[in-house]
Amino acid sequence: MRQNDMNSLWCLIEDNYNVRNNRKYEGMFAQGNGYVSTRGVFEEGASDNSKDEEYMNKAGFVTVQGAKETKFKCGTYVPGITGNHPHLNEEIINLPWFLEFKVWFDNECLDMEKCSIDDYKRWLDFRDGTLNREFTWNTLSGAQVKMEYRRFLDRNIKNLSSQEINIKIVKGSGEVYIEAGIDGNVKTNGYNHFRDLKCLNIENRYIGLEVVTDNQNKICEASYIKCDKGFEWNIEKRENHILYTSRKAVEEGNKFVIRKYTAITTDRDLEVGNVSPLDRALNVIYKVEKESAENIYERHAKIWEERWEDSDILIEGDDKSQLAVRFSIYHLIRSCIEDDPRVAICAKGYAGEGYYGRYFWDTEIYMLPFYIYTNPKAARNLIKFRYNTLEGAKENAKRYGYKGARYPWESSIKGDEECPLWQFADNEVHITADIIFALWHYYSATNDYEFMVNYGVEMMVESSRYWVTRVDKNKNGGYDLLGVMGPDEYTPFTKNSAYTNRMVKFNLNKTVEFINVLSAMDRKNFNKIRNKLNLIDEELELFREISSKLTIPYNKERKLVLQSEDFESFADIDLDEIWTDRNRYFVQFISQDKMYRSKCIKQADVLALMMLFPQEFTNEEIKNAYEYYEPITTHDSSLSPATHATIAAWLGKEDEAVRFFNKAANVDLSLETDGAAEGIHIANSGGLWQLIVHGFAGVKSSVLEDTLKVQPKLPKHWDKLQFSITWKSKRYKITINKDRSYSIEEKLN
Repeated sequence: MRQNDMNSLWCLIEDNYNVRNNRKYEGMFAQGNGYVSTRGVFEEGASDNSKDEEYMNKAGFVTVQGAKETKFKCGTYVPGITGNHPHLNEEIINLPWFLEFKVWFDNECLDMEKCSIDDYKRWLDFRDGTLNREFTWNTLSGAQVKMEYRRFLDRNIKNLSSQEINIKIVKGSGEVYIEAGIDGNVKTNGYNHFRDLKCLNIENRYIGLEVVTDNQNKICEASYIKCDKGFEWNIEKRENHILYTSRKAVEEGNKFVIRKYTAITTDRDLEVGNVSPLDRALNVIYKVEKESAENIYERHAKIWEERWEDSDILIEGDDKSQLAVRFSIYHLIRSCIEDDPRVAICAKGYAGEGYYGRYFWDTEIYMLPFYIYTNPKAARNLIKFRYNTLEGAKENAKRYGYKGARYPWESSIKGDEECPLWQFADNEVHITADIIFALWHYYSATNDYEFMVNYGVEMMVESSRYWVTRVDKNKNGGYDLLGVMGPDEYTPFTKNSAYTNRMVKFNLNKTVEFINVLSAMDRKNFNKIRNKLNLIDEELELFREISSKLTIPYNKERKLVLQSEDFESFADIDLDEIWTDRNRYFVQFISQDKMYRSKCIKQADVLALMMLFPQEFTNEEIKNAYEYYEPITTHDSSLSPATHATIAAWLGKEDEAVRFFNKAANVDLSLETDGAAEGIHIANSGGLWQLIVHGFAGVKSSVLEDTLKVQPKLPKHWDKLQFSITWKSKRYKITINKDRSYSIEEKLN
C-alpha cells in the first residue's frame, strides 16, 4: 500500500482526535468499491458503545430527521440488501461488522477516548481509497506501542476487504492480546433484520458468519488472518460472533505485521449461479491467501488510477477548494455500483443509515451529470434502474388513481413508494419528469439510440400518460397542475409550480419528439413500440396539447418567474426575527403550519429551473429571480448552495458565487455541523462537480448544445482549472487559465 504519503491535496486528514467529531469522520472516511461500502470506523470500536442497541426510530420531517446519538456507528452496506422496518418501511440493512480488530496490552484495552495517545493521524487517501491511521499508545504499564492501520475495499476483487495492522513495541515489554473477528450483533436504526445467524469455524483456519435477513437474503462474510511471525491464532465462537484470538509476550523492538482479509458475498450478487455465498466467499479467500499483499494492492490501485484519469478536477491557486472537489469526486466514484442496473445511489451515498438507503430525484438531477460526462456506462445503468422499476412506478400511479407511470418520491429497489410522510409522497410529483429529463440528458450526450428504443421510449410514454391524468383542465381551456410540491419542500399544495410545470412540458414534448423521429426514420421500431404500448395518434396529440397549455407563472411588470401561480399570496415573514441561530436549520424555529403558508424557501425552485434551462430566460430575468428569492431562501437543503453558486457565477456575482461554493464545499467537510455523521450528502457532491464544470467553467449541457462549448467564469483567485469530459463518445481535456483563456484538447485512447 502507499505508505505515509499524506498529500494534502489528495488526502483528508484528521490530526487531532475528538470523540465529538468521531461519527462525522466515520461518514467522511467512508470507503467503497462499487459493490460494498463501509463507514470509516475504528477497528476496535468504542468500549462503551454498543453496536446492537435496540431502539425505535421513526421518520421525522425530512430536513431534521433524527438519529440516535452515539460515539461510534459501524456500517456495512451492500446496495439491494434491504429489510422491512416497522416504522420506516424498506431500508438498507447494516451488515455484520467484519473490520473488528481489538488489542490489549497487559490487560489494558485500546480505546481512542480512554487511552493515552500521542502523534495521532488518520487520513483517507482519495487516490487509492485507503484509510490509514497511526499513533503511539502510552500504556498504563509504561510501555509504548506504535500502531499503524491501513485498509481498503478492493476494486479489482470487489468482494474483498484488505486490512493491515502494524504493531511495534517502541518501549518496554509485556503481553499483547488480540481479538479479530466478525460480529453479527448489529442493528439497523435500532431494529434487528437478521433472522438466522450461523458462526463458522472452517478447517480451524478460516472464520465465517452466514446471515439470513427478514427479506430472506443470504449474506456470508468469511475472514482469514495471517502474520508472518509471532502470533498463534485460536478461533472462538460467541453469541452471533466469531473471532480469532491470540496472546503473546512481547519485548522492546518487536515488530509485527498482521493482515486480515474478508470476503463479503450475498445471494443477490450478479455472479450467483449455483454457487452459495459461503463457497464464493471462500473461493475469494483461497485466492488471496496465495497472493502477495503488494500484488493485491497494485491491481486495486490501478483501477482507482484509471477512475481518476477520467474524473479528476485540477484547481491551482486554491488548495482548500482542490481538496473539497476531490473529496466529492471520491465519494461519487466509490458509491456508484456501475455494473448493476438493479440499484442506484442512495441519498447518503451508502455512508450511513440516514434516508434509509432510498433513491430520490437527487440521482437524476444532481449526480447523474457527473457520470454522464465521466463514466457513461455508469450513467446508463443508473437510468436503466429507473426502467427496471417502471412496473413499480405504474403500480404507484394506479394506487393514486392515475394511468401510466408515477415514479415514487423515495424509491425502493422495486420502485415502490417508501416515503412514510404523506406530504412528500403525495405531492413531490416532479420526480417523474426529472427522470425523463435525465434520460434525455444521457441520450443527448451519448447518442445511445439502442437504449432509447429498448427502454427509454417506454419510460417516456408511460410517464406522459401519467401527466395526462394528473393535470386538471381549467375553465379557460388550459391545464393546471394542482396540489404540487416543487423542490422547495417548505411550500406544498401549490398551483402550477414553475419548476414542475416546465419539467412536465419537457417530458411531454420529448416523448412526442422521439416518437416522431421513430415514425419518420425507423418504421420497424416505431411499429413495434406502437403495438407494444397501444399508442395511438390521438394520445400523442393530447401530449402536445397539454404541454402547450401548461403555463409557467410569470409577472410581466417585474419580469419575474414566480415559484408558483399562488406564491405571491403566501404570507410575508421576518426570517431574522424567527431564525435566531443561523447555525441551526430554519425549520427548527418555525411550526410546520406557519412554514407551509409563508414565503420561506428551503431551496429556490426557480433557480433550479433556470440552471437546467438557462437559454429560456434573459439575463435580467435570471438576475431578478436570484435577487428576489435568495433573501427568503433558508438553504436548509444541501442541494441549495451549489445551485445558487452556479447562478451567481453566470451573473458575474463572483463574491457570492465563491461564498456559496464554500458553503457547498463545507456541507460534509465542516466539523461545525453534523455534516456526514449519518452519511455523505452525495447529491451535494454531484452539485459541486456541476458548479465547477457548468458554473465556473461554463460548459453547456448536452441538453442545450450539440457541440462542446465553454464560457469561463473562473474565480479570480484560481490560477488554473483543468478537467476531462466525455462528449458524444469522445474524451476531451479542458484547460482554463487565470485570465479565462482556455483550450479544448481531444484525448486519444
